[in-house]
Amino acid sequence: MRLNRLIDLGDVLVEAGLIARQQLGQAQWAASHSGAPLVSVLLDLGLIQGDLLVQALQRRLQIETFDPLRTGVDGDAVREIPMEEATRFRLLPLQLHQYGNHRILRVAMADPLDRQAIEEIEFSTGCTVDPLIAHPSDLAEAIRSHYRSVVTRVVPRERDGGRRGGRSAFGGNLSQGELNTRPLRRVQQESAPGRRVDALVALLVHKGVISQEEY
Repeated sequence: MRLNRLIDLGDVLVEAGLIARQQLGQAQWAASHSGAPLVSVLLDLGLIQGDLLVQALQRRLQIETFDPLRTGVDGDAVREIPMEEATRFRLLPLQLHQYGNHRILRVAMADPLDRQAIEEIEFSTGCTVDPLIAHPSDLAEAIRSHYRSVVTRVVPRERDGGRRGGRSAFGGNLSQGELNTRPLRRVQQESAPGRRVDALVALLVHKGVISQEEY
């Protein structure tokens, strides 16, 4: 199901009377400076409760709510998205459907309006994302449970010149066709400590310990 891309989570919460514009602005500033999704900032700062978040999204979007703790999840779908990305965006891939050359990935999300998350998933998987709503705490538990025994999507290594193969991380040779199951690392994953510092500073600003100008 394609959602209205002109709507975002902040609009939904303000319209529902669950957060003031000033609070939303502070949360958006913290999210932009920390690199964290807006929904994570809102939940971590206690500006919104999980139950109220789900109810507001249900009323506004009229899309399915998924219980990842009581409903089966397709292991092939889970392998499409690395655990680090699932944890960061608070989402869980559920089912993978193939229609000819077109693939649709159903994904339970704490924020199904997170355009950045959806665009990154669609780019990395080549799938069209069909977002559903899920409770944030249920997602956290389900992510730990389903990724515990699942290796994320295999990524072929390439030698210089574009040929597959090369050397393993332990110095051994990788013959043609051998695969590395470690997810590709991204710039934002490499800079996680910096993001944590930015998030801490943003929280201090939010609490009034320092001002944004001082930061």
